[in-house]
Amino acid sequence: MSDPGAGPEAGDQGQGSAIPKGAWAVMFTVLGASMMDLLDATVMNVAAPSIRNGLGASNTEYQWISTGYVLSFSVLLIAGGRLGDIVGRRRMFMIGLTGFTVMSAVCAVAQNPAELITARLLQGSASAMMIPQGIGMIREKFGRENSQKAFAIFGPFMGLSAALGPVLGGALITYSSWRWVFVINLPVGLLALFFANKVLPTIHHRAGDRPKLDVIGLVLCSAAVGLLVYPIIQGRENHWAAWTFVMMASSAAVMAVFGIYARARHKKNLDPFLETSLFRKRAFTTGTMTIFLFFGACAAAFTVSPLLLQVSLGWSPLRAGLTGAWWSLGTIIAMAAGQAFVKKAPRRVLHAGLLTLAAGMTLSALIIRHYAGTTFTRFTDPGGEPHQIWNSGITSWNLAPALLVCGIGMGLVFAPFFGLVLSAVDDHELGSANGVISSFNQLGSAVAAALFSTLFFDKVESGGSPFPATQLIYWLAAGILVLTWALAFMVPKTARSEEEIMI
Repeated sequence: MSDPGAGPEAGDQGQGSAIPKGAWAVMFTVLGASMMDLLDATVMNVAAPSIRNGLGASNTEYQWISTGYVLSFSVLLIAGGRLGDIVGRRRMFMIGLTGFTVMSAVCAVAQNPAELITARLLQGSASAMMIPQGIGMIREKFGRENSQKAFAIFGPFMGLSAALGPVLGGALITYSSWRWVFVINLPVGLLALFFANKVLPTIHHRAGDRPKLDVIGLVLCSAAVGLLVYPIIQGRENHWAAWTFVMMASSAAVMAVFGIYARARHKKNLDPFLETSLFRKRAFTTGTMTIFLFFGACAAAFTVSPLLLQVSLGWSPLRAGLTGAWWSLGTIIAMAAGQAFVKKAPRRVLHAGLLTLAAGMTLSALIIRHYAGTTFTRFTDPGGEPHQIWNSGITSWNLAPALLVCGIGMGLVFAPFFGLVLSAVDDHELGSANGVISSFNQLGSAVAAALFSTLFFDKVESGGSPFPATQLIYWLAAGILVLTWALAFMVPKTARSEEEIMI
């Protein structure tokens, strides 16, 4: 069977304005698999409590059901991106997609917490092999000049997936069971595998041009990420014990050793584990920091919203999920409206999105302050744990304006984002770039989720009202977004590849 990516136009795909044959098929295949992964990750925001009750998980097991996936995914992302450079992006994408689908089935039939935790760890590992390949294959197939057209669609759909996850999770749990959160991945995964086999390009390296795997670099870099992510995830559960700070400090030390080792390897003209040339490019370095801060701010809202609505106000998963549909609607609106401007002034669209999202966070804080309650009802759950449900005037309707504005902001940010960040990345750097981008995304989300959930629970578990804590978190998220807006002035104005982007 002939490969759609190996036609005559594949060799000059960046030279003209024509989009190569089969490029859109590649984009939508990658998009389908990436949306499935993101939906699976975000749906856990509302599914985890039901899974805990269904399997009778302890507090520690509950924590690992929620975070095991994030841990393995974060640690192996950079390795997954580099392996795509070495063995081929199509091959690694297929391996990761197959593993993700199989582990989804194992998660769905798990009979105890240990089985589910193991499956989630392996599912995260498979996703780390799959996700970094997608953006690289899109950039390769469309070429630098045309990739912005693909990313203008890819980004908003990913933002929409993040917003739709809680809605889907709430509906599945309400009308079926938590197992369907994983079962739904099976038909989507099989369909994605079918099309991936048909449309993804098979040619990746010229003969003799395949880089070699730097095993020592892989171990050092993965260890540095793991030593940072693990204590961040487990910190609140362990009351930020001294060992969590020791591990985070050791992460910096290991990363320094990795940097010295990588430089020595570069001087010997040996293949590096991570293309260090990326960090001399202003578009990429400022882009990755923008990713870190942006996803951290979004994680603030995605973390505190279910805690307030479900834990403190006693809303059902479906009601909380449907409330989040306002955010999804805003993202859809931005997807449609933003395309008229993203081609001409992508950085202005990015700036507008960041400020709009900051305005949405601010409006959320003001609405929560206005409708905050002062009384609550005490009760004891079946496990003997005491709880209190607060009375307030907060409804899905009075939250709608703020969520709608937030969704519009997210959609505007995602529309130009990937094209700008990858503007100066060369083809041989794509694997490393995709791994680093995805890793900073996960790291920003993990750091924010840990810090903001700690802040929330410290207030609530000490008997305080959840409303001031929630307001503070939204205010902090708005501040982070304003800081991100200022940093984004360092991102190039357009998605281009000129040498002046180099630092």
